[in-house]
Amino acid sequence: MAKKLYRFVPERKKNVFLNNLIDAGGNIGRAASKSGITRQTHYNWLHEDAYYASVYNDKIKPMCVSVLEDEAQRRAMGFEEDVYYKGVRVGTVTKYSDKLMEVLLKANAPEKYRERVENKITSDEPASFGWDTGDAGMEGDEP
Repeated sequence: MAKKLYRFVPERKKNVFLNNLIDAGGNIGRAASKSGITRQTHYNWLHEDAYYASVYNDKIKPMCVSVLEDEAQRRAMGFEEDVYYKGVRVGTVTKYSDKLMEVLLKANAPEKYRERVENKITSDEPASFGWDTGDAGMEGDEP
């Protein structure tokens, strides 16, 4: 059964590319290759077709980000990887990505997981900042 082709713009070739682009998580080269066009064709369409450009920016890009977020979440929460011994599959192991989990938590709950920096003044003296206009280290230099 053929995969359903979603219609974003009137032209079939552009729709094929846009559907492949979503599946590729926004990778233009991979989507172009799968669609039988060049990367430049996509950039030409963006430049020449205002409706295509608006669909790409307003609908396709967010959908591509969603595909990437789904994959990041899958990897962060764990995925099964086959284990082989001497070329024979002997089992599976669950792999996790702590870094992806950290990134997802910071993105989805920044008030709780963002980086915090605390600045403390440790002196009673008022701070002053300015440019040093002295001539130190400039001996022998003449204007």
